[in-house]
This record gives sequence, C-alpha cells and structure tokens, in this order.
Amino acid sequence: MHGIIDISKVVGTVQIHGQTHEVCAEADASFNRSTHELTVKLRSFLHSEEQTHVGEVFTASWLPDPEVIVEHGESEEASSMAKDVFASWCRKVQASIPSEPVA
Repeated sequence: MHGIIDISKVVGTVQIHGQTHEVCAEADASFNRSTHELTVKLRSFLHSEEQTHVGEVFTASWLPDPEVIVEHGESEEASSMAKDVFASWCRKVQASIPSEPVA
C-alpha cells in the first residue's frame, strides 16, 4: 500500500451548549499498486475551540457515519481520485451541520 493523502479540513462551525466547535472532515487514502485499488477512509468529527479541550475530538449523531470508499484506477490517477472523494465527503459533512445551535 502506498499512502496518497492524509488530510483533514474544517468545513464549518456549530454552537453546542454555548461553545463553538469546528466541524471537520478527514480522509486517509492509500493505493495498492498490485490491485490498482484506491482505498479512502473517511470520517468526520468536532473539535472544540475552547483552549481547555485542545486536541480532543468529539462526534455527534448528526455527523455522517465513517465510510470506506474503494475505487479502481491507475496510480497516476490515484491522487486526483482521492482528492475528488475527499471534496465530495467535505460537502456531505458540511451539509449535515445543523442550522440552529445544539442544546
């Protein structure tokens, strides 16, 4: 397996119990050259902006469940394929953000 990308991105914020949390999307992609399989592991999580919780991550029921996407292609295409999968995941996670503060 050859690592392609390991990336996370803040796609929005949400208020939970009066505290601001960043909504994050993450992807870890690898490519198997012998089978021509790209595997992208996707997850989403919350990160508190409060200094007392630095480094801690949280989940919420409204976030999409983790996914594993497997695509077939050539090694030259693997990076752009992984970036496309991640961009789609970011849109999905962003769309899940509640429009009202969470109590």
